[in-house]
Amino acid sequence: MSLKDFALQEFEVNITAIDRQQPQHWEFEDLPNLLATNFILGDCRRDSVLERATIQQCRAMIIVTSDDSVNIETAIAARRMNPQIRLVVRSSKQNLNELLKQKLGNFVALDPTELHATTFALAALGEETLGFFNLANHQLRVVKHQVTPGDYRFENFPVQRLHKKAQRLLSYPMADVINSFELTKLKLPESEAPLRAFHQWTPDIRVKAGDTIIYIEEIESVTHELKIKKQSQFHWWSLLQNIQELAKQDWPQNLINLWKWSYQDQTRRVVTLGLLTGLALAVIGAIVLKLNVSGMSWQGAISAAIILLLGGYGDVFGGLASTVPIPWWAQFICLVITAFSLLFILSVLGLIADRILSSRFEFLLRRPPIPQSNHVVLVGLGRLGQRIATLLHDLGQQFVCLTTVSEQKDFMPQVPLVCDAIVKGLRVVNLSYAKSVIMVTDDQMLNLEIALIARDAALKMNSQIGLVMRTYDQRFSEHIAGLLPDIRSFCAYALSAEAFVGAAFGENILSLFRLQDQTVLVTEYEIEANDTLNGKILAQVAYGYGVVPIFYESRQQGDTKLMPSDDTRLSVGDRLVILATINGLRRIERGVLAPCRRWQLQVLKPLDLKALHYAGDTLTNISGCSLNEAREFMKNLPGVLGVPGVLELSLYDHQAYRLVQKLRKLLPVRLVSISHSEQNSCQICIDWQKDWVAM
Repeated sequence: MSLKDFALQEFEVNITAIDRQQPQHWEFEDLPNLLATNFILGDCRRDSVLERATIQQCRAMIIVTSDDSVNIETAIAARRMNPQIRLVVRSSKQNLNELLKQKLGNFVALDPTELHATTFALAALGEETLGFFNLANHQLRVVKHQVTPGDYRFENFPVQRLHKKAQRLLSYPMADVINSFELTKLKLPESEAPLRAFHQWTPDIRVKAGDTIIYIEEIESVTHELKIKKQSQFHWWSLLQNIQELAKQDWPQNLINLWKWSYQDQTRRVVTLGLLTGLALAVIGAIVLKLNVSGMSWQGAISAAIILLLGGYGDVFGGLASTVPIPWWAQFICLVITAFSLLFILSVLGLIADRILSSRFEFLLRRPPIPQSNHVVLVGLGRLGQRIATLLHDLGQQFVCLTTVSEQKDFMPQVPLVCDAIVKGLRVVNLSYAKSVIMVTDDQMLNLEIALIARDAALKMNSQIGLVMRTYDQRFSEHIAGLLPDIRSFCAYALSAEAFVGAAFGENILSLFRLQDQTVLVTEYEIEANDTLNGKILAQVAYGYGVVPIFYESRQQGDTKLMPSDDTRLSVGDRLVILATINGLRRIERGVLAPCRRWQLQVLKPLDLKALHYAGDTLTNISGCSLNEAREFMKNLPGVLGVPGVLELSLYDHQAYRLVQKLRKLLPVRLVSISHSEQNSCQICIDWQKDWVAM
């Protein structure tokens, strides 16, 4: 579906599909109708199957089976049959991917887990942070912010001033108004509406309290140590209270509980067995000594038995043998008691020493306690879950992991982890007080069950909880969104599908995030001679293709710019990173710019003629016209004051507004645009004194 979405009007994308077996159910009912040829059954690694798919004539091949080895084998076979084909492979083997990229060429490997893990992690944090990714040495995040009264950063600022050195405005709540105006007044087709994912506002609008804006900004560091409150494991006061409570309970039941507790651990079992055996031996020794040693009291017999247990055989019989006759078999019994006692004592001491040493090492890696409130509960620690956990830790968010796989107990010892049955584990993670729950197990029905349990637990406490759920079926996600809108369900495959499509057409997809129900791709370009970006200024790229340039690297000058200026002109070898929807990428691929207005620039000759030189440079940088044309126009301005010179320009609204703002500082200017349609006309004027007037 995403491949067909990439098609644009007269540009068609022909798709051929290969699979081992015929799907029993199509996720999209009309999917077979989108294929250029019949569905091909067979092993995609075989030459005969690839020949049936006309691999020699294909521009790109997307290989997304569930087996990384099959994907890589298929890529190698396809490269051998077509040296020019673009290969986009699903693979999590990062080292191998880099080697294959060097050897095969025109090869891109994407890991879906890396692509959409950020979406799940940020969705759990709330609506404030929408995106987070690293770019070169910069850490960037996309923020959704509601302006409050007295907000000194945004309130009453013109939106154009929100474009700063380390910040760009992405969305403003005038989108529907602007799109409606353009579609009706300028007669734009409805297909143009998705283009306006960015730049929806008029340039002169001011931010008001209550507006919700979305912007991208650089942050110095988002890596924090996980802040967890230190909680003492043992408190004397609480221990005293427990003893008092124990005294009030039924003693027989306490003994039964104590017996069960002793058998829950190997060391406890050994110690308990040793104590019982020692008690039995002490009783036997005391009875033997009392009955066979004349004149010995029970107190003396018990004391002698205890001495035997502690290895004092010589102390007992060294003093008795010379004065009192003792049968040999009684001495033998006492010797056996001493021997068994020493064995148990040494065993117990060894286990205790081992436990003490082990506990000292475990103390350094002891997991922190489960957070009490405002934490995230992460259910499922597969590859996606582990990546989400790493992101949450890097973002400084308290969270607890819940898994049923015992082999995952050693994962991230610095965070709380519960290894138990899911439903049982939910009872000990303070679910009612959690900030959100992320459900990324391999069973989407189990994820739904967990979501409903968490929602009910929050309702009982009259609290709000965020629910982020992983699904494997886009149709199921749509049904969940319609029936249970408070559950944010994401189809893992649908999130990464557009990234694979973009990569198939030559782009390098670095990351993605969700913005107003659209997938925004962080895309990297290296400008080539025949590229549709070559020679254009960034204003034309941004407003013409509907994207947001966020990083620029010049090959000639060797410098880099974060949030580059609209005046920057692209040339061969330059590197550009943009934020774009699939609509923006397809326009760049086809070189289809959105229509811009035709403007009349009216300029009066200034009193200071030195300003004409700088005005010509400014006109060239912002409008994109040639330097000779701009300077010639400035040089030939009428000499009579009050008679303006006129120059026609094709500009986007944001360009026009910025051009007047810059030129106004140098000389008197006026910019007028008239757009005619069959039934009406619309005139927009940037006047000598006024910023922006609609007439």
